[in-house]
Amino acid sequence: MQSTLVVSLMTVLSRVTGLAREMVRGYYLGTSAESDAFSIASTIPNMLRRLFAEGAMTAAFVPVFAGIQDDGDRERLSRFFSGFVTLFVLLMVGVTLLGVLLAEPLVVYVFSGKFDQVPGKVALTVDLTRVMFPYLFLVSVAAILQATLNSFRIFGPSAFTPVLLNLINIGMVVAFASYFPNPAWALAVGFLVGGAVQMAFQIPFLRGKGIRFRPMLSGWRDPAVREVARIFVPGIFSAGIYTINVTISQVIAAGLEPGSVSALQYSLRLQELVLGVFAVSVATVILPTMSQQAHRNDWQALKDTLRFSIALLAFITIPATVGLLLLGEPLVRLLFQFGRFDPESTRMTSFALYFHAAGIFFIAMQRNVVQVFYSMKDLRTPTIVAAFVMVGHIGLCYLLAIPLRLGGIALAGSVAAAFNVAILYVLLRRRIGRLDTRHLSVSLARTTAAALAMGIVIWVPVASGMFDDVSRSVLVLRMVLAVVVGGGLYLGVARLLKSEELDEFTRLIRRRLSRPRRGT
Repeated sequence: MQSTLVVSLMTVLSRVTGLAREMVRGYYLGTSAESDAFSIASTIPNMLRRLFAEGAMTAAFVPVFAGIQDDGDRERLSRFFSGFVTLFVLLMVGVTLLGVLLAEPLVVYVFSGKFDQVPGKVALTVDLTRVMFPYLFLVSVAAILQATLNSFRIFGPSAFTPVLLNLINIGMVVAFASYFPNPAWALAVGFLVGGAVQMAFQIPFLRGKGIRFRPMLSGWRDPAVREVARIFVPGIFSAGIYTINVTISQVIAAGLEPGSVSALQYSLRLQELVLGVFAVSVATVILPTMSQQAHRNDWQALKDTLRFSIALLAFITIPATVGLLLLGEPLVRLLFQFGRFDPESTRMTSFALYFHAAGIFFIAMQRNVVQVFYSMKDLRTPTIVAAFVMVGHIGLCYLLAIPLRLGGIALAGSVAAAFNVAILYVLLRRRIGRLDTRHLSVSLARTTAAALAMGIVIWVPVASGMFDDVSRSVLVLRMVLAVVVGGGLYLGVARLLKSEELDEFTRLIRRRLSRPRRGT
């Protein structure tokens, strides 16, 4: 839990600065043609990052690395690290070069949709995509460094690097936007510089653990490297399913009214803000722990880790969902509506946000349940389930986009996440036995009851129009008041219902604050 708090604090800072980056983007680009072009240009390498790096690679690398680490042979650990990283770097160099060469057909034949109806929009998207592809290489190498540090239970530095990326992006746009043909170029260059900093920042911390990188082209001969490859290949297919889902969503959005692609991205940033505050942190921290528990065949400890992590996720994400459903429109207006981000941009973004918010808990739980399969070096099962759900997701995207437009695309993702986690949970129960679902259900019921009480209190001022047609300063004060009163009521009801998660948070924060500082 202490590691979770560290990562959570760093991730909160990351998401806040990421939100600030999107606010700057909204000011300079709004939901314009340039914003849509940048959305697609950043989406393509980020999808491939999930395909090759943060998802499949981490899931394959961490359990094997943790197993060798648990055996205590540091020299063996360094050889494995060097061999795997050498092959991984060569792979990403090839993927990056291929992406730069194929950027034009990729954009024109897959992602552009109705972009050709706006002169110059397709050409700008192609050029920005070529600039963004080297970011894929930089962030992928950064991801392998992060996975290694996490295996040593060092979470803070890697969790802080996105903050550096966001600050660099903000600085590039504010300082140099006028030097480029349009601000989208400044954003793209900022990603390149930020990616390089993300990678370089982690290297000293890795050296501090005695891990040295020595290029080893013969790394493929290492049985451990081949074990990673054996897990990695189905992991690519699993991440590829996610890529297909995102691709279909973007293609459909590109075929809707102008600005739909950008509005979906702004909405997703707010969803990711909630997920990043705790969900990503929990998933990051528990994978090495569950990997070692699985390595030792300590299934009861693994099940306890999973159950408690899901309860903690619910404690954060369920009230956040209620808050976004009630305060989504004034929140978007407060954060984004200035510069080129006009009232129509607010309407589109907040409409998508309602449907994105509905899936927050299911997405968070899905990430944690998948980590259990990863800890057992099983990427095959999540891949098969994801492939099955993908068919339904694609169908829902097309079906729901007819009446709900971009809101239907967001809702399709939320529904698909719910089905995905339900199937995985049932399969996991069959694999490792009872998961104490009754205890978990009681925790979820307490959390939901407290969140509903909070929602009733917030709904009253929303329904009375308290947030409509007011100045930004008044809106800030009323939003803060609503969050403080609603949040206080949520915690109070949770206390009355004897929430174990609230007690654990309280104990953790007290331990953290009372721990002596170094040098005192």
